[in-house]
Amino acid sequence: MTAGKDAPGTRGPRADDQVGQGEEDHPSTRDAGEALLRVAGLLEELITALAAEHGLTAFQARTLRALHDTSSQSALADQLGCSASRVSVVTGELEERGLVRRAASSGDRRMRVTRPTEEGSRVVDAIGEELGSRSPLGRLTGGEVAELFRLLTAVECASDR
Repeated sequence: MTAGKDAPGTRGPRADDQVGQGEEDHPSTRDAGEALLRVAGLLEELITALAAEHGLTAFQARTLRALHDTSSQSALADQLGCSASRVSVVTGELEERGLVRRAASSGDRRMRVTRPTEEGSRVVDAIGEELGSRSPLGRLTGGEVAELFRLLTAVECASDR
């Protein structure tokens, strides 16, 4: 089998495979992008499975987690990259489950704010703990995680330009 090719039943190259063999033996941006997509897929599968263990969809779990950072429905829609109407539907579903509380903003009665309940926070914490222990990122050293975060942030910022 050639380096970087998938064997039946595997998901791409192993860490010791050589990829992007070019003039300087460095991976290409395509190789890096493909690796990023493979890891994103692994993380998406893991989040989907962990959310399902709590009777949630992956999007509901991400919404519940994002509510720890913001309570405004419009800010939440921006953070999740979806429409305000989708946020309204999902937060309604989470409210029915007793995982969030929605109320009019005290500063602007036209705005709705959503906060996790104690149970909602417990679910977020449980999913977060499992994600931390089962994630492939957990195999990286602290320095590697810091470098990965720095690089991903740089890529994210470059896409905003």
